[in-house]
Order: sequence, then C-alpha cells, then structure tokens
Amino acid sequence: MRPRRAGRWLGLATGLALTLLLASASPADQVWLLGRWEMVRDPDGGPKNWLEFGPDGTVVSIKSGGERMTGRYIASEAEVKVYFKVGTLSVITTLAADGDGKHLYTRSARTGNTAVYEKQP
Repeated sequence: MRPRRAGRWLGLATGLALTLLLASASPADQVWLLGRWEMVRDPDGGPKNWLEFGPDGTVVSIKSGGERMTGRYIASEAEVKVYFKVGTLSVITTLAADGDGKHLYTRSARTGNTAVYEKQP
C-alpha cells in the first residue's frame, strides 16, 4: 500500500475504533462524574481551568479566560479518558479517579507532575 493510502486507512480505522468505544460506553451510568470539576492544583503552574462532563458523553474544557473546547469522554470507576480535536490532531488525556469520586488526577507527559481536579458542588 502506498504511504498516503496507508495513512488514510489508519485514520479511518482509528476513527472507527473510537466511535465503537464511545458507543459502547454508557456515560449516564457514571453519575459521580457528571458536572463541573475545577483544577485545584497544577505543579507546572498552568492556568486555572475547569472540565464539565455531561450525561451524553460530552466534555467541555473551560479556560480561565472563558475559551471553551468541546470533546468526548469515556469513564469507568477508575479513570476517565477525554478526547479533544485540536486542529488536525486528536488529543487524548487520561484522568485517574480516586475512590471517593471527588478528585481526578492527570500526569503531565512532559514533566511527570500530577495536576488535581476537584468535583464542584
């Protein structure tokens, strides 16, 4: 297969796999996750931001300046995977859930530091 065609097939296969994975998850079953989460600690000094998880599998990332980006998520009791499209790139981030459903943790691939999100009332 020529490189352009192989890349196209890889993109299609990745999109199909993501679609099937999203369709098999039931976000409504993850009631603990629904609502707004605030970043309360970022050792790397990133700007304050929030994540809002909806019952339909959508997630919105909100920056302190009000900029919003919408994506999708898949959740289990142990972790949440969020998927955002940034230009032509797909950005996938995994957030580890604590046992009480009040904190989400994300580790920076660049620095190894862990940021913390806290569930808002």
